Amino acid sequence: MKRNRRGITALLILYAMLLVAGCDESRGAVNRDAASDAAAMKNKEKVVLTYASWGSPNEKQAKVRMIEKFMEKYPWITVQYVYEPGDYNTKLTTMYASNKAPDVFMLYKHTALQWAEQGKLYNLKEFLDTDTQINEASLIPNALMYWEQGKIAGVKVAEESFALYYNADLFNEAGVALPPAKAEDAWTWPQFLDAAKKLTFDGSGNNALSPDFDPNHIVQFGVRFNTWMWHLMVPSNNASVIAPDGSKMNLDDPAVIDAVQKLADLIYVHHVAPSPIQEKNLPQPALAVQSRKVAMNLDGQWVQLDLGAAGVNYGVGVLPKLKTSTTIQFGEPLVMASTTKHPREAWLFYKWQLDSENSIDLHASGLWMPLLKDYYTKPELIARWADVNPGHPSGYQDAVMRQTFENGVNSYDYYLKNNENISAILQPAFDQVWLGKKSVKEAFESVSDKIAEAFQGTYSDSNH
Repeated sequence: MKRNRRGITALLILYAMLLVAGCDESRGAVNRDAASDAAAMKNKEKVVLTYASWGSPNEKQAKVRMIEKFMEKYPWITVQYVYEPGDYNTKLTTMYASNKAPDVFMLYKHTALQWAEQGKLYNLKEFLDTDTQINEASLIPNALMYWEQGKIAGVKVAEESFALYYNADLFNEAGVALPPAKAEDAWTWPQFLDAAKKLTFDGSGNNALSPDFDPNHIVQFGVRFNTWMWHLMVPSNNASVIAPDGSKMNLDDPAVIDAVQKLADLIYVHHVAPSPIQEKNLPQPALAVQSRKVAMNLDGQWVQLDLGAAGVNYGVGVLPKLKTSTTIQFGEPLVMASTTKHPREAWLFYKWQLDSENSIDLHASGLWMPLLKDYYTKPELIARWADVNPGHPSGYQDAVMRQTFENGVNSYDYYLKNNENISAILQPAFDQVWLGKKSVKEAFESVSDKIAEAFQGTYSDSNH
């Protein structure tokens, strides 16, 4: 028995020695593999990519940091940054004409669709179908921009959407309940209008509900909006600017007319929003809210950056609803030139930008919203951006983050062909509306023939 025990002990010692030797060999193999990878990385052919974008000086600095982090991870790739805060499209057109198109760049929605149709942009579907990290399943709804079925022109570099921003101090002083943040509690239009009237004051201190109210001497408006947001409430009225079958513009639809007219009536019927002339005497949106000139601001979430920087005691609620609670999604796409000589490396840089962690300061500031679903569903990732103040006020996660994810609708700009020419026809007609000279119905009727002639259909967008 003792001999057997000694034999077993000897076998165990031998096994242990072999195991240690195996581990050493394994560690050696790992080290050799790491050395091999490092050598391979060092020996990779150098690649130079060009990236272009617009934006504020703060955005520019964030982009520079994002690029630097990318080049640290992929040292054989150099990214040259072209920053153009001015006439961006002219800059890009000049670069294309000189055969120096950037490999990866931001682009405006309608331009991206036109350029894709002209063969200037790379079809990203091959990458999105095969990449295990960034693909359609990993992105939030409405993130992709198609120009034909199976052909993807771009992915939004960041999401943008609309909400109701307000100065909480003005609500408290007027004794008005704060706008609700959750979609199921969204104000109806009459509720919204009632609050706007109670928050609009003339020089004598009368609000817009008072029989003594003087609409010619308003010192505080209940609400403001940009007139280019004319279609903001259309989806909430269960309607679309383009006919559901894509056959025509839907501007004769009573639901579309009603939704747009409600915005115009805020100015000339209810006197709670500034006209374009009155708007000229107001500061920029964030300062108008800060300086107590405006109580509520219908605006995109990017205004959070300025509101936070201004130190305003502000909050955010969901947009008022007509029939359903919705918001419009507005983010601009990131695209890749069809002429790129390095599509694989360009895709590495492209998807680097879509990973919110690589531009987390832009998201945490309130300027951008992420594209990856995980940043809307996983608490630890939500905390990386949507909990960060002052760029994300009270109510943000319900009113903007979840509303965008659950009830967002892409702007018609994502699929309307010949958008620039149609907009050029619509703009003079809308000017008459915003100046109080025509109703929305009259304005639409005045250009209906021209719009019908200019309409060329829609791009094949799987989200439309």
